[in-house]
Formats: sequence, structure tokens, C-alpha cells
Amino acid sequence: MDEKQKQYLSDKAKEVREQNRVFRNRINQLFAKKYRYSLRYEDAMIDDDGKAYINIDLTKIDSPFSIFSYDRRIDQEIYDYIENEAFYLRVAIPLVINFDDGGKYSDELKEKIRRAVVRHYSLQYEDKRLEWEKGRFFGAIVLAIGLFFLATYIVISIILSNYGIDNIFIEILCIMSWVFVWQSVDAFFFSGHQRKVDVYNAGQLALAEVRFGEPPTIKK
Repeated sequence: MDEKQKQYLSDKAKEVREQNRVFRNRINQLFAKKYRYSLRYEDAMIDDDGKAYINIDLTKIDSPFSIFSYDRRIDQEIYDYIENEAFYLRVAIPLVINFDDGGKYSDELKEKIRRAVVRHYSLQYEDKRLEWEKGRFFGAIVLAIGLFFLATYIVISIILSNYGIDNIFIEILCIMSWVFVWQSVDAFFFSGHQRKVDVYNAGQLALAEVRFGEPPTIKK
């Protein structure tokens, strides 16, 4: 390799390093407070009353109910839209689910829609809450089993060591104890944390206020 080729490769490597440095700086700036889109999104969703409005346009359809539900269940596409809109909002922010019906729905139909939405998210919250509590109960049980195996391992290993006896059984006890302990760690901190997040997200929607009317504020 001659000097010209070496210089070319050196310059190319510097160019790549500079591109990587610029890219890292740019993506870091995206997370800076003044550039974070989630904060701007939240600001655009919150009205003057401090509540976040999720506005659903029903003016183009006759009914928001699923065609299979005998007017009991809202179409899943509407729920998907609501949940996607709420996803990037902090759970502490109160929600208003505002259906813009263009003034064409009767009071009876509005009440049906309101009950359907409240029922859906209340059931969803209860389901997530039960799943979370079952996970914590499971974590407590496996932790107790793991500690029992660990205590048994310690006692037996002390007894056998006094007699100079090695036994593979006590090593199995040690492995089993750590398996159960790690299961409890996962139940409380890893999968348990995600279940807790799901509970709070579902709770935010279950507590949402359902209204009908034109969007009070449309921010760009």
C-alpha cells in the first residue's frame, strides 16, 4: 500500500468518525428538554383547564359501535386511537375523551357511548390490576421458597462440612434456591415493573371523563 492509499484511508476514517460524532450530538439534542417532542406533544394536548383532550371525530360515521355488538361495544379502532393518543402523556394528567358528533347524536345514544367507554376501560383496569397483584403474590411465594431452599442448603452444608462429607444434593439445593430467588426478582422488578406501568396507564383511561361536543382547543 503506497502513501497515497494510506492517506486516503486515513482521511476516510476521520470523515467517518466526524459523521458519527455529529450524529451522536444530534440524537442527544433530540432528548434535550427544549427539543423533546413528547413535551411539545403534551403541551399541545392540554387545554387551559389542565386536562388533556383526546378528540374523536364521529361526524363522518353514523354510529361508533361495532356492527356485531348490538350497540354495546365501541369499535376497536376507536379504542386503539384513544390509547395511542394517551400513550405519551404522563399518567398524572387527567384525560377528557371528547367525541365530536356534530350535534347529530341523541342524548340516549350519547349515554350508551359513555357507558360503553367507561365499562371498557374500567374492565381493562381491573384486569391489569389483578394481573399485577397476582404477579406480586407469585413473587412473594417463590421468594419464600427460594429462601427456604437457601436456608436448608446453608444448614445441611454446615452439618456435612463438620463431617468432611461432600454431597451433590446440597449443590442442587443451592441452584434451586437461586432459581426461585431470581424468579421473585423478575416478578417484583422486571416484569412486575411493566405490569405496574400497565396498571397506571389503564387507570388513567378508566378515570377519563367522556364528553360530547366540538374540540375546545385545536393546537397545531
